[in-house]
Amino acid sequence: MTLKYFVSGFRFSIEHPLRRTLVLFVFASAVIVGVASCKQKKTISQNTGTFYTCSMHPQVMEPHPGKCPICGMNLIAVQKSNMPQTDEIKLSDQQIQLGNIQVDTIGKGVIGNETVLNATLNFDQQKLVSVSSRVMGRVDKLYYKNIGDYVKKGAPLLEVYSEELNNAKQEYLLALERH
Repeated sequence: MTLKYFVSGFRFSIEHPLRRTLVLFVFASAVIVGVASCKQKKTISQNTGTFYTCSMHPQVMEPHPGKCPICGMNLIAVQKSNMPQTDEIKLSDQQIQLGNIQVDTIGKGVIGNETVLNATLNFDQQKLVSVSSRVMGRVDKLYYKNIGDYVKKGAPLLEVYSEELNNAKQEYLLALERH
């Protein structure tokens, strides 16, 4: 049996046994491609909260142990934390004890004859206020010169000399005299 095909001006004829082989080949290819595309790679989710980093190159973070690609040192295990800050470190209880680190709040009390205290004082970011001038001018006198100085409510911060403000003041006084 001869099968004839006409495709865009070309004439093909395929013998019956050859057609069966071609159909089986196409079917087998489709099955192989289908099976290959259906298989998904098994990924083992290692969400253990541990990653591995180099003690000399902390920017290297790997999900598995191995060697540092920069210096070749062994990577060390580090526990992931929920802290979003990148400029802070988390110390274990053993590290705090070995470093003789103590944390306390500031309060009134007697320290003793002489004590050396190393500390970092932070201020409340919510209570930080910025004051901007409404006129052009220069600062003649500054009452508070250090960051973090306590300022009482209503206390003057600075004295400003402004040519623009001085002219407006003179015009206002002249207007008051005329009326």
